[in-house]
Amino acid sequence: MPEFVKKEIDALVKAGYFSSETDVVKDALITFLYENRSLRIAAAIHLYKDGEVTLGKAAEIADISIEEFKKRLKESGIKRIIEAESAGKMDREI
Repeated sequence: MPEFVKKEIDALVKAGYFSSETDVVKDALITFLYENRSLRIAAAIHLYKDGEVTLGKAAEIADISIEEFKKRLKESGIKRIIEAESAGKMDREI
C-alpha cells in the first residue's frame, strides 16, 4: 500500500471518523464493490459456480433479480445447479 494512503487512513482514524485502520479498509472495500456492479456480479457468479452460495443468495450479492442472475449465468456459460432430494428420500418422508 502506498505510504500516502497509509497516512490518510491513519489521519481518518485519528480524526475519529473510524475506530481502526481495519474499519477504514473494510468500508473502502464495501464502497468499492457497491460502486462496481460488474465486480459484484462477477463475484456472485464465482461464488455460485463454486457452490458457496445458492442461486438466491448469489442474486442478492449481485443486487439483481433471480431471473436476471439466471440470464447472467447463461451468458457466462455456467449451468445452474438444480438441488432436489432423491426420490427415495421424498418417499420416506411421505
